[in-house]
Parts: sequence; structure tokens; C-alpha cells
Amino acid sequence: MNKMNKQTPITVRVLKSLDDFYNFQKLQQLIWSSGEDDVIPIHVLVTQAKNGGLLQGAFAEEGAESTGGMVGMAFGWPGFDMYSQPPQLKFCSHIAGVLTDWHGRGIGLALKLAQREHLLAEGLMDWMTWTYDPLQRVNALFNIHRLGAICTTYHRDVYGPMDDALNAGLPTDRCQVTWRMDSERVNFALSEQKMLPVWDGMNIEIGATRPLGVGGLVRIPVESRLRLDGRPVAIPIPNSLASLRAEGRGLLVEWRLYQRELIEAVFAAGYAIVDCVELSELGVHYICVPAGKRPFPDLPWP
Repeated sequence: MNKMNKQTPITVRVLKSLDDFYNFQKLQQLIWSSGEDDVIPIHVLVTQAKNGGLLQGAFAEEGAESTGGMVGMAFGWPGFDMYSQPPQLKFCSHIAGVLTDWHGRGIGLALKLAQREHLLAEGLMDWMTWTYDPLQRVNALFNIHRLGAICTTYHRDVYGPMDDALNAGLPTDRCQVTWRMDSERVNFALSEQKMLPVWDGMNIEIGATRPLGVGGLVRIPVESRLRLDGRPVAIPIPNSLASLRAEGRGLLVEWRLYQRELIEAVFAAGYAIVDCVELSELGVHYICVPAGKRPFPDLPWP
């Protein structure tokens, strides 16, 4: 059981009972505004919990009665990386989420750390993977910059059409991240002494965008041919998907295809996404470098 600090009285624990699983379902619907067809069945949750799957919930005394006080959750299971020969054991983190009203309180971090603590204590694996939408700015910063995950895998439309509030109208492209939970990089990323490198925009090849109208909250992709000559490459992330949706579905799809082209190009050239930072007035960008290269040799980051 993992407790957060006194300022945010949240408890993270493993879910085991039927009541836990029903509350998990309700929370899933609330977080993703999803229909009944997308909710994980009780029989699957029970079977996973009894056979190596890991279901965890974050609870608050002020949490909604309808979810038993659960305000966040994480769910995954042991699996194998089928691209390795022989296949390697890893943990597949399938979904993790926090109610909107509880964002900004460190609950997502507490859930990932609780997953990590549980799995490392078991001693079976130190490798976790999960997918996320590369257009989601907050998730990109959290996964890559805060947790220290890296990414070299991009999946096109991996789930097919989805009609929940976050995915409706978009191809479900996903980045798959690798989190080596006990690595020097991850330990450094999670440490209080973490020193952040300064990315010099003058020495980075940057994917181009331009502002739409006054204010610059919404930016439009500009066709970019990145020079993949070994220098760091920066791939832009939209400031706000809600603002893009307000401009119409066409701009969302344009951003999806733009990111897809750039990320697939850098991966094909042997690059990896190793950081996610804000570059001056251009907004948040993925930072990509040739896989295995350490642009700051004196630091285990990035």
C-alpha cells in the first residue's frame, strides 16, 4: 500500500474484491466518457487479478461514493515482447487514468510509482511498456520527461475507430514507450536531484508550425523535411487538443498525419524520443536523438 503526502491524502492499493472491480468499471466510464462496450468486463478483471495481473486504485476520503472513493486507477499484466528473440518478459501497462477534478495532485505519478514498487519487489521483471496518444501534451511530458521513458515504436491506428470523448474522429495512432524501471536513467529522472539539460534550439532540427490567428494557442503544422544528420530533432506537440477540436475535425487529423510522418521518419533513421520539453515560444516538443547516443555525456539524462 502506498500513501501520498499529507497535503494530498491519497492511498494507492491493489484491487482484489468484486466491489473494487465494479468501482473500477464506473471509474473507467467517468474518465474516458466511454460506452458500455469499452468497459473491461468483470470476468476479465477477476481472472487477471487471480493470474498475475495488477489492478491498483487511488482512493480519497472525499472521492465519489459511486466509485467507492476511487479517483484513479492503473491496470496491466505480465506479457512478452514478441519482437525479441527469444521473447522477453515485460509488464504491459494497459490503462491508467485519473478523474478530471483530481488532476494536478500527483495521483498519476503515485499510481506509476506504485506499479513500479510492486513489480520491482516481485523481482520478476524491470521492464514496463505502455501506449499513449502522441498528440496528448500532458501525457507526453509525463511519460517521457517526468518518468524517464523512451520511445522507438509508433503504431498506426492501433485500436481502429473509437467513439469515446478523447478519441472520436481520429485514427488511434499510439506511441509505445519503454520504461526500464530500475535503470540509471529512470532512477535519475525520478530523483529529487534531477538536473535538467538545456536544449539549445540553435543546434536542433525543428519541425515547423505556425500560429492560427492572434495569440498562438492553436498552431498549424507546416510541411517539414527534417535533416536526420545525427543532430537532435524536435517534433512539435499541439498546445491543446480541445482548442484543435473547436477549430474542426480537419485540423485534428492534419496534426495526426503530420506527427505520424515525422515520428515514423526519425524512427526509421534510428532515432529515439528521449525527452519532451518546451522550446522557447514554439511550445512543447519531443526531442529525438540517435538511439543509444548520450547528448549530455556527464548526465544519465536523457
